[in-house]
Amino acid sequence: MRGSRQHVYPFGRCLSVSVWVRTLRRLSPGILFLSYLCYRLSPLSRQRQDTTTLMADLVELLTNLRQALYQRLVAVESSDGNRFVRTWLWGFIDQLSRLCEDVMAIMAVVAFARLIYVLYHYSINDWKYLLVTRSFQWAQNNLYFVRDALNKQADDMSSRTEEILHKKPNRTLVTTLPIKGRDASEILQELRVHATEEDKRWSSGRISGTVYPDSPEHTQLMNQVYGIYSWSNPLHPGVWPKLNQCEGEVISMACNLMHAPMTKQQKAPAGCITSGGTESILLAIRAHFVYYGKERGIVHPELICGSTAHAAVDKACEIYGIRKVMIDCDDNQTYQLDPVQVKRHITSNTIMIYASAPSYPQGVVDPIPQLSDLALQYDIGFHVDACLGGFILPFCGDSPVFDFRNPGVTSMSADSHKFGYASKGTSIVMYRSKELRHAQYFCYVHWAGGMYSTPTFAGSRPGALSACAWAAMVSIGEEGYRTRAQSIVKAARDIAKGVASIPGLNLMTPQQFMVVCFGSSEMDIYRVQDMMSKQGWTLNSMQFPAGIHICVTLNVVPQVSQFLKDLRLAVEQVRKEGSSGRQKGTAGIYGTVGAVPAGAVEPTLKAFTDMTLTP
Repeated sequence: MRGSRQHVYPFGRCLSVSVWVRTLRRLSPGILFLSYLCYRLSPLSRQRQDTTTLMADLVELLTNLRQALYQRLVAVESSDGNRFVRTWLWGFIDQLSRLCEDVMAIMAVVAFARLIYVLYHYSINDWKYLLVTRSFQWAQNNLYFVRDALNKQADDMSSRTEEILHKKPNRTLVTTLPIKGRDASEILQELRVHATEEDKRWSSGRISGTVYPDSPEHTQLMNQVYGIYSWSNPLHPGVWPKLNQCEGEVISMACNLMHAPMTKQQKAPAGCITSGGTESILLAIRAHFVYYGKERGIVHPELICGSTAHAAVDKACEIYGIRKVMIDCDDNQTYQLDPVQVKRHITSNTIMIYASAPSYPQGVVDPIPQLSDLALQYDIGFHVDACLGGFILPFCGDSPVFDFRNPGVTSMSADSHKFGYASKGTSIVMYRSKELRHAQYFCYVHWAGGMYSTPTFAGSRPGALSACAWAAMVSIGEEGYRTRAQSIVKAARDIAKGVASIPGLNLMTPQQFMVVCFGSSEMDIYRVQDMMSKQGWTLNSMQFPAGIHICVTLNVVPQVSQFLKDLRLAVEQVRKEGSSGRQKGTAGIYGTVGAVPAGAVEPTLKAFTDMTLTP
């Protein structure tokens, strides 16, 4: 079958050394440990009471080899010329063996220092997570019944995914290229029918976040602008100079909104347009990884963030090999990143602090000024994720100082495709200096195709989206953003007051801007979400701690009263239901997630993701 691969038998048919080494490499820690135990428990080791450490055994082994070789060379009779060669050879071997002993000693000291560092800086939860994760990975790879159970769980998810994704069972699928192309009017008609039906879900104002503008005129403007530059590509800036200017102006407007510094040396703001908040975070962490990590010779970089940090941080740490030092934001019940705990966890390997303005789960703004002071004190980077709040907080009179006015802030991110009301697919990452932005770039001068340089991960990019971001910002203007922000914040705070007045619900967002999160200590909050879903609402599930949130958009603003009315009804229904429904719907799924290691849930998530990529 095309694209299939035959199974490789590393110990049978295939005699490649590389395959043997690759196969045995993952087993090497266990093999070394068993070898050491066998040696320690052997009669030879028990007879040698004077040898107490493996290091001493290795050094003595080298010494014995050196002496044996010397006796062999002395025993050989030869002429004066050969005696000179033997003397020189013996001197070389003697110095080489002593050098090996020195190298082993240095390696032992380094390993011991690393062990002390790990024992001191790793918490009990870190060790627990590592032990549970590694144990589960081993069980998944080596125990067939564990693998079968996970596959069954993934199959169960796959069987429910079509219902979750609202896929019609009788839909017509096109899985191969048609022999003859279809007529343009027929294609447009098919898409219009589906889009009209799908748009009713978000335009009703019953979906958290997702779609942020509410004006048909604004949607028409975005569509027209995209059509004008639909074939443009910023990878070729000389072909579309106006588009290049639009990108620069979007960056400049966003940096100005965040009070990015301007100096005589840096006359233009330092930033970049990306494909979304995740890429902005990935690029910001890459820039700090290079600037504050590699250039300082840090081999094991660390990033400090709160448990409410966006999942893109975990993605970046996995890609770049950074250790994420996570501080539990639930300990202080404020869901903020605690500066005292951050200071306690800063080490010589720390390259940056990551904070949110606000966080996605509870919508809480971290204490940016205090964290900024820590970044300055320890000379490390500090990224503020304002992907949600970048176009809301600057227009709120009671918002905290969250931007570059804090001197320790080195980078920020703000999504223009959320409350910037641009078409989906644009965000802006901003830096305090061009030197830090340069650390984000990828430059390669030895490519056969010529010298190559890109500011983001992508090479070719849809320039039409950059044009849409520019059009959205200049068409709305400062007054338009302020009016929209004020209506959203007012609606969010009206919802928060209503939630606080419902017995059994706990408000988890102390200062509301666009996100309102709430939980309950008296009932299963996920059952409340299920009841809201039956009434047509699509809310977001939170975990650690359990909660649900609504992100207020312009479409949600007119539905505040209806939301509170439906929420009261949902709470009453859950109270009547008691504990009988705890294993149903969302509650059952999240109950399972909270009870098992992350690795056990991954196959289910992968099965779900597979279904989103299946027609």
